[in-house]
Amino acid sequence: MTKVTGLAFTGDRVAELREFEIGEPGPTEVRLRVQASGICGSDLHTYDSERGLRAPGTDTLLVAGHEPSGIVESVGSEVRDFAVGDRVLAYHILGCGNCYNCRLGYPVVCTSVDERKAYGGERNGGHAPLLLVEQRSLIKLPDELSFADGAMIACGVGTAYSALRKTGAKTGDRLLVTGLGPVGLAVTLLASTFGIEVIGADINPVRAQEATHHGASHVILKTGEEALAEIMAITGGLGVNAAIDCTGAAAARELCIEASATWGQVVFVGVGRSTITFDPTVQVIVKMLTIRGSWVSSQAEMQELTGILARRGVHPDSLVTHTFELADGVEAYELFAGGASGKMAFTF
Repeated sequence: MTKVTGLAFTGDRVAELREFEIGEPGPTEVRLRVQASGICGSDLHTYDSERGLRAPGTDTLLVAGHEPSGIVESVGSEVRDFAVGDRVLAYHILGCGNCYNCRLGYPVVCTSVDERKAYGGERNGGHAPLLLVEQRSLIKLPDELSFADGAMIACGVGTAYSALRKTGAKTGDRLLVTGLGPVGLAVTLLASTFGIEVIGADINPVRAQEATHHGASHVILKTGEEALAEIMAITGGLGVNAAIDCTGAAAARELCIEASATWGQVVFVGVGRSTITFDPTVQVIVKMLTIRGSWVSSQAEMQELTGILARRGVHPDSLVTHTFELADGVEAYELFAGGASGKMAFTF
């Protein structure tokens, strides 16, 4: 066992540095020397909760963080595809590997109640110098990409890429992105890289400015009918070829549907429980509109993305506006939970 300091959530919006013991890798595991670990909005679910982040059914605290990348430090006896010194990132959901969804490469929707576990969820995560990871969770990180790039791909940018692929948007198409937080900015960065004209929409002027910096051709700071009118003016009354909502808010989802052109593709990736109202005949059937959901990505998509970014020289670490040492983890989460704009990450 090796003792390390990791960041834990003890409950009710309290983060603390605690001592953890990280063992040697099991037969199919590697021990990862973490180099970067992103802070994601999904972390706030356990950060905010009364229970905090603990092993299921116990009071044992776990290390937080589900966007890790780093260097393989040691490998288990049955590990064949990874070696000491490899640069990797970890897909943050460990599935059973046997159900239909896992075999499709989507452990995020693994149907096993007992075996589906998240790093930084049901087992230790990346907010510590060492992390045990099953080899089937690992994706090699090309030398051209930084460890911070890898941490971004491990959740947020991978999520953005999967949503963008589902739209089928191609060079020259117009894409509406509602919500310009970390995922919306990642969609903007990727889409503009592929020659897609991005129209971003967000009421936060700081996020709007960031979207312009990352390739948005137009940014709208209005909502509702005013936003729709501006989109129609930009598109000559045709609407957008595709739209991705990254907010989960009803008004933003409705804007995506209303602003879409005939044959449009709408993808909802932002998580929210609000209901929406639309006329299926006018807004879906007559327009022959497709509406899809997207949750995280497949492992294959994430691996595919690392190659594309390396070949194109695109670095999603440009999305990071705040970097912290782990010693500043308490302050980092206070800032993040307080609504600070931008993407945050720990570097080691």
